[in-house]
Amino acid sequence: MKALKFFLRMWGFIVGMVLTFAALPVVECRAQVDDIRSAFIEEIGEVDKTTYVIGHTCPDSDTVCSAIAYANFKQKLNVKCEARISGALNRESEFILRYFDVPTPPVLESAVGQNVILVDHNVASQAIDGIDEANIVEIVDHHNLFGDIKSRAPVFYLRMPVGCTATIVRMCYQKNNVTIDRKIAGLMFAAILSDTDNLRSATTTNLDRQAADELQKLAEVADRTKFFLDMEREFTDYTGMTAREILFTDFKTFDAGGLRCGYSTVATLDATSRDEMSSRLENFMADNFSSTGVEMFFVKVHEIENYTAKMLAFGNGARETLSAALNLSDEFFLPVNLPNKKIARAISAILDRSRAA
Repeated sequence: MKALKFFLRMWGFIVGMVLTFAALPVVECRAQVDDIRSAFIEEIGEVDKTTYVIGHTCPDSDTVCSAIAYANFKQKLNVKCEARISGALNRESEFILRYFDVPTPPVLESAVGQNVILVDHNVASQAIDGIDEANIVEIVDHHNLFGDIKSRAPVFYLRMPVGCTATIVRMCYQKNNVTIDRKIAGLMFAAILSDTDNLRSATTTNLDRQAADELQKLAEVADRTKFFLDMEREFTDYTGMTAREILFTDFKTFDAGGLRCGYSTVATLDATSRDEMSSRLENFMADNFSSTGVEMFFVKVHEIENYTAKMLAFGNGARETLSAALNLSDEFFLPVNLPNKKIARAISAILDRSRAA
């Protein structure tokens, strides 16, 4: 009974503290965070040094648009901040920036010695070169905590279980009463559509939907679905691209069971193009897997029309791992397009379990 009373008291205390902090004005909390961060930069003598906002390598539309939008947000708070990208843009991202007349940010080749804010990732293998020698100031992300990034000092870490980092960035504007102009609204709107497959993905939350509704109006986009399909037509136009370039357009790595794994997502317009692309990638990997730099390589080829997907697996034991992870036959057909995060977690669980055994 005493143990129960103690537990209830502690639970009441924790709930009370949560409600207390939740009741604080967001602007005030935000200002306190900025004061702490600014004081830290002053202490290390870098108050006049620009902080770069950058997303993961093999940049997708969320990572690019969120970097630009968050840098703009920080500028509105009088922080010396600029957006950067980690490499060449895919065609979807190029379309988005062109549509809203936003310049492409410069590429940041190395983070060594730089002040950086990381968006849309929390894993060192997905970060630009030199991240271990950078001064990481903030991390804004929506992914689960694979995180192995280390910082020199405590950082502002904003993570929410939503479908897109841009949804979190939009909330920062909203809660701090910072005006969102048409171009920035357009970038965040497009990023949300891209990361949630036009709000159809299982990772889509009500916050993503609310953000998309508001941002669509601010961006002055009349037809959401038409705009999304225009984006995807650009994204699925692989004219002139090699199979290797296609595989590494949207590519990430993760470690599981002591193995380095690669995961790539390839978008197609319909079932026919999905099957054609799957065959093309399988033929390429039959001769070139050893040059990919990973021990297992998983590819999701999804099609937009019916929102289905086909999984490909390469490497010793990869097909067996995928079959056990998703409880699928050798065809590896997904009648419902599962989120990448869910697939990666399922693969990791199988590999970790195999290693432990």
